[in-house]
Amino acid sequence: MINTSPDMNTVPTQGATTPLCWICNQNPANSGEHKTKRSDLLAVLGKPSQQEPFFYSDLHKLNQPVKSLDAQILKAPIRICAYCNNTRTQPHDRAWEHLSDCLRNRSQPLKIGSFVRGNRPFPDYTRREMANVHRFFLKIFGCMLCEAGARVPIPIAAFSKAIMTSGVHPEVHLQFGKSDGKVGRSNLHCWTTQNGSVLAGWLYELDTIAVSVMYAQRGKWTPSPNNWHPHKGTNRFKIMDFCYQSQQTRTASATAANPLVTQSPASS
Repeated sequence: MINTSPDMNTVPTQGATTPLCWICNQNPANSGEHKTKRSDLLAVLGKPSQQEPFFYSDLHKLNQPVKSLDAQILKAPIRICAYCNNTRTQPHDRAWEHLSDCLRNRSQPLKIGSFVRGNRPFPDYTRREMANVHRFFLKIFGCMLCEAGARVPIPIAAFSKAIMTSGVHPEVHLQFGKSDGKVGRSNLHCWTTQNGSVLAGWLYELDTIAVSVMYAQRGKWTPSPNNWHPHKGTNRFKIMDFCYQSQQTRTASATAANPLVTQSPASS
């Protein structure tokens, strides 16, 4: 298993050439993408200040003060271009922002094992908007792959193509579920077999909800029936159990390894 946890404080050296955006491969990569969507942080945690900061904990250090939602520590070290970040992927961001809000603020709280129909949050253009949610997670996944580099043998080209053409990635699946109060994005984990088959995944946690994002190489792995994909033929998805803290399956070391954002200092 490969666990990618790059140094989040890495910055380009003076005089280094600005790399191209991995999405369009045309413009300079000069725009920072939040690891956890800014609007998600604002909706769940509110706005930090100099007097009342949030705290960011990762593998390198616990309780790093965050005094602004635009703090560099909240953004991925891999950048994309401003056009792709603010214009091209804006429909994807808005689709996830809407679905996130609907799942967190339902009149009836989510129940593990129940089903949610996509036409409830998206009564109009359901397929298009659910596909936009898929593309939102492709953008984050692509940034994580660029961080990992050659350590994770997953081609970035298919992620770029899906975003550029308003398509989908045939090997990236989502699971939606209930979470137990954590806010953050896990590290990317990748498994390879002796015959070269690749499986990878990571978890996006947002207070009461979470999304598991998985890459399963076609022809090598059989996706779980609980996975959702735009080509599955249905916009209904099952609510999975991601309440790892209540299950007592997450160790202290694993918690420290996954980046988290909290309103009060985390215990070591």
